[in-house]
Amino acid sequence: MAVRVISLVWEGYPEGGSELLTLLALANWSDDEGRCWPSIASIAKKTRLSRSQAQRTMHALIDRGYVAVTGNETGGAPGTTRQYRINLSSLTGRVGATPTGSVGATGSTGATGSAHAQDGPHGCGETGSTHATQTVSEPSTTAKGKPRAIKTPISADYQLSERVRAWAVRKGFDRLDEHLESFKAKCAANGYIYLDHDSAFMEAIREDWAKLRKPSHGARRPPQADNLADRNYGQGGRL
Repeated sequence: MAVRVISLVWEGYPEGGSELLTLLALANWSDDEGRCWPSIASIAKKTRLSRSQAQRTMHALIDRGYVAVTGNETGGAPGTTRQYRINLSSLTGRVGATPTGSVGATGSTGATGSAHAQDGPHGCGETGSTHATQTVSEPSTTAKGKPRAIKTPISADYQLSERVRAWAVRKGFDRLDEHLESFKAKCAANGYIYLDHDSAFMEAIREDWAKLRKPSHGARRPPQADNLADRNYGQGGRL
């Protein structure tokens, strides 16, 4: 347990609800650098959330830059878990700042809502949607006067970056152009917004938004016609 990290979460994280509870749970497991590697099942148990709620909350913290995945991005070998690091700089910059309250202009993280479909990088809290359209009149600032990062939509001219290409090579993913086309179409259709577009795209590839990794099934043989002439009714031969 890193008491310093827990203190930073209490003082520096601007929201509440399941995201704060989850970040506190990670801090409870972490070392002084904010590193920890709990399973989703452990996170769900400690925060009293369902497994799906715990997954969505972790995606929200990752999308917003408060948590980073530092190892085993796809889960690793059987028995291993993802490795996380709490972004301490994002918390120290928030200490003393006024909480922002809601995530989007159309609803707070605790408001009733739903995550988009069942796939893709989810950025929602326990029951709210962080993909709601966000109206920003001017950038909010941290306690040190620096502009706070805000979520933005995927632009029509968003292209594959070298960061994504290198990551895809390491992870063994291909057909990146098709993944990109599907990602941009879904983001445009649903109005998704992100802090880090490349990270969101990599998560979409990992979760196969484009449905390019459907398991192939062998052709099934049609049922054989019932030929009455081939039946043997105990008469010692065919009819």
